[in-house]
Amino acid sequence: MILPEPRAYVDWTVPNDAKGEPIGSCSDEETYNFYIEWLADYLYVTDIPVPANQQAFLEKCQAKDGIHTAVFWASESWGSSIWDAEGINQNYLDGTSYEDFHANEVDVWNDMSEDDHADYENPDEEFFISEAEYNRIGNEALDARKVPGHIKHADIGYRAVFASLLKQVDDKSQRVDHLKYFYNNLNECALK
Repeated sequence: MILPEPRAYVDWTVPNDAKGEPIGSCSDEETYNFYIEWLADYLYVTDIPVPANQQAFLEKCQAKDGIHTAVFWASESWGSSIWDAEGINQNYLDGTSYEDFHANEVDVWNDMSEDDHADYENPDEEFFISEAEYNRIGNEALDARKVPGHIKHADIGYRAVFASLLKQVDDKSQRVDHLKYFYNNLNECALK
């Protein structure tokens, strides 16, 4: 199963709109474009230390195509697994032990047909979630609680990585393109 790249909630600064209210989410194209333009500058000039849980992801991206790799894998993995990750979050935050969570996975697996089982070459990696991943994603959900409830931007969990890599992109229009790609691909993958 694809799971999201590690997320960390260390910066949730947002710009204000024309009325002086923080832009916690974008409900129209004008606000979205303003937010992305602001974010392209903000991440370029702001130092956001990369937490330990994201160091390996950052290094993987640096070894390949930098920010291009980061926005692709962050959006692809999170978008493709958003519903699974939400299920893990809810179980973890509700206090469900890994053992109970896994028992439920086993019940679902046992209720599936043999044809459905054939879709999984390695069920331990492709269907079941390990205890380490359950705890990682659950702890990320706890970490996300630091962000005020009215702030909903998907980039926040990856800001430290994006900020580190966007500093290598001097052209603002390219930074904007990378950030728009992140959002577009995340939404596209989440709808599949």
